[in-house]
Amino acid sequence: MFLTPRDIGELYGEEDLAKQIFPQVEKGGRNFVPTYHHDTYPFVDPSKVDLSGKRVLITGASYGIGRVIAISYAKAGASVVALAARSGFGNIEKELQDAAITAGRSPPKVLIYQLDVTNACGVEDAAKKFAQHSDSLDILINNAGYGSTWDFTDQTDPDDWWKIWEVNVKGTWLVTKYFLPLLLKSELRTVVLFTSIASVMVAAGGTSYPISKFAVSRMAEVFATEYEKEGLVAIAFNPGDIPTSLSRKLPGKASMISQDKPELAGDTLVFLTKERRQWLSGRMITSNWDMEEFLAKRDQITIKDLLKFRLDV
Repeated sequence: MFLTPRDIGELYGEEDLAKQIFPQVEKGGRNFVPTYHHDTYPFVDPSKVDLSGKRVLITGASYGIGRVIAISYAKAGASVVALAARSGFGNIEKELQDAAITAGRSPPKVLIYQLDVTNACGVEDAAKKFAQHSDSLDILINNAGYGSTWDFTDQTDPDDWWKIWEVNVKGTWLVTKYFLPLLLKSELRTVVLFTSIASVMVAAGGTSYPISKFAVSRMAEVFATEYEKEGLVAIAFNPGDIPTSLSRKLPGKASMISQDKPELAGDTLVFLTKERRQWLSGRMITSNWDMEEFLAKRDQITIKDLLKFRLDV
């Protein structure tokens, strides 16, 4: 099920806003492949993937999407699953070990770093500690993010507006910067930057979160360009419309639009990063797309250089 402009208008209580948003969602790749998933499916089942010997680090991993992503990588047999977040992790180590065992895999080594991604010293220290455990990092997932209410500019708190940029943009850049040397020593050399369908929207109240995610998507293109010769794969990843603390801050009843399962994002990420896919570097990928249908469009994507932001002239 996908919402129509009328549905969105009823949820927001503002028909004009719905008319702004709906065409932009469609233009943002909603129909890029025929099948649009809201939950995980057999083709991206992580238990079919073998990531033994591989090391992954996930930010924002103490709860929500990040925690589910970690479980997906445990099911895929990742040997090291490193987790970074500001808040406590609870019994996550046991959860990952149980997930791996249930999938018939060896339990991963779980590394935990309690840090704020906007603190350069803290991120650098985490990278140094990781390097003491391992000489390389195969996959880096920049999942940590922050959002706030969608208010008009004159009603927006400037400190909260800037916090969104600090977490989503600066935080993503800092984590990538300090873990980059470890990434470039690995086989997969893949970094994922979390973006959003909001990055393609131009709507009232969207001067903070949507624009920050637009910047993140472009950042993936820049990373791909800067380190192309070194073989870095930088992917901008839209996890879908998952109910989170961020989506609950959408205007009116718009949070009801969020209907995707976090397992879809986690399992799709494992599928995308299970091998080094240089042809995806610098592109924005949506987890809802059927991956079998998506792979079938590889030639079209590379020849036309699709899934990147461009000025339409």
